[in-house]
Amino acid sequence: MKKKRVIVSNEEADLEIIRSSRRTIALYVRPGGTLLIRAPWYVPVHVIMHFVRDKAGWIMRQRERMKDIKAAAEPMLLNYGSVTPFMGRDLTVTHSDRTGNSAWLNGTLLMLSVAGEPSPEKITAVVEGWYLREAKKYFTKRTAELALEYSALLPAPVSVNVRKMKRRWGTCHTGGAVWFNRELIKKDPVLIDYVIIHELCHLVHHNHSREYYTLLGRILPGYRELRKRLQQ
Repeated sequence: MKKKRVIVSNEEADLEIIRSSRRTIALYVRPGGTLLIRAPWYVPVHVIMHFVRDKAGWIMRQRERMKDIKAAAEPMLLNYGSVTPFMGRDLTVTHSDRTGNSAWLNGTLLMLSVAGEPSPEKITAVVEGWYLREAKKYFTKRTAELALEYSALLPAPVSVNVRKMKRRWGTCHTGGAVWFNRELIKKDPVLIDYVIIHELCHLVHHNHSREYYTLLGRILPGYRELRKRLQQ
């Protein structure tokens, strides 16, 4: 395994080269914009670098795309007294006297009832279930509102879906369905709006072309700053 710094279209990038008995060179752009090359043992480094230069346009498009799909960090186990984010504010996880498994908001308190012994694993599971329910309700409602507000530019999706994702905040299928990462419900509403509009723009341009970013910029002129905030 060898690591190098390369210049791609006047931008520096970290490149990792992994050798194996494979027959062809394969190039990958990782979340965050780093590059990975898998190459046969016999291919010289200068050939690999020429391959990278030839792919400069594709690399830049993929690196731009990866800026938007950086994954949220895996959540830690929660306990009573833990602080957890929700729509840009902090909630304190608090015990209630109810029975069964349930969760509800009371101001800045996330009230929980947990069946049986309230271990961190059980508490976390109840909170994650609550996140999923809240995300489904909010994303469905807000997507409909934004699609209506920008109906002159954007179509409405055929469906809005939520699940936990490892590498994306959202995704759009060519059939018109949009999916959102459950973890997005932890972010500020203005950042949620950015991701929703980002995916609705993909219903018009299912790529990250210049036309796509022109459309996104018409709706959100400050999308670059929002993208930076989303990754913080």
